[in-house]
Amino acid sequence: MPKVRVNDIEMYYEIHGKGTPLVHIGGLAGDARTWQRQIEHLARHYQVLAFDNRGTGRTDCPDVPYSTRLFADDTVGLMDAVGIKRAHIYGISMGGGIVQEIAINHPTRVLSLVINCSFAKMDRYGARVTENIMNVYKAQGPQEAARHMTLFCYTLPYFNSHKDEIDAKEKSIGDAKRPAHAFIQSTLACVGHDARSRLGQIRIPTLVNCGTEDTWCSASCSQELARLIPGAKLKLYPESSHFFLNEHFDQSMADISAFLGSIQVAA
Repeated sequence: MPKVRVNDIEMYYEIHGKGTPLVHIGGLAGDARTWQRQIEHLARHYQVLAFDNRGTGRTDCPDVPYSTRLFADDTVGLMDAVGIKRAHIYGISMGGGIVQEIAINHPTRVLSLVINCSFAKMDRYGARVTENIMNVYKAQGPQEAARHMTLFCYTLPYFNSHKDEIDAKEKSIGDAKRPAHAFIQSTLACVGHDARSRLGQIRIPTLVNCGTEDTWCSASCSQELARLIPGAKLKLYPESSHFFLNEHFDQSMADISAFLGSIQVAA
């Protein structure tokens, strides 16, 4: 299990596949295993760098304030450590906030952006959901927080008809080891993220994706992202929630692959 020193932490990472680099950034609570199906699909055509963010999984969990800017600097530091100069940057939920900070503060490292189920700033409802999950974590621990979290990740019909899949996802999220302070700091980083006034600086091809029934990071948040990032494309997936990447796996992977394939990469 490879680790490398980045800034003040040891980061766990994996590299899958060959080709143009693609950096895969996960969201709150989960580690690299949470999105293994998507990583394996993308690795058919790209060299995918996946890792555990600071504060979760097999990466160090220092008791310091976290922010999406700090996570972004960690990500770029990891790219340096493994020799990736430029890459497609792909983020999910909190990872989408990290993507924004990379594009704003390290634009020369980015080929394109894929921002999934994310936000320029959380709306009031999304912030309340995030804070409630944090409170469940503090009171009852990671497994119960994961069980609470998935209620906001899937539509009701999908949740009721995919028990085994959701049980496995809950286990993956709940088993991603972290001390309570790290989950709290990651939560505060989500709620504190606000890139609205800076997104106009981005001049990088961008695809923004979201489920129409997402209440945690609502479709209106993705619509705002697409409006504020010059030239961004917006794709909404009907009858799906926060984890539309599972609910519409085949279509979302096809759409993302088509977008990435449209980007001209210099030899």
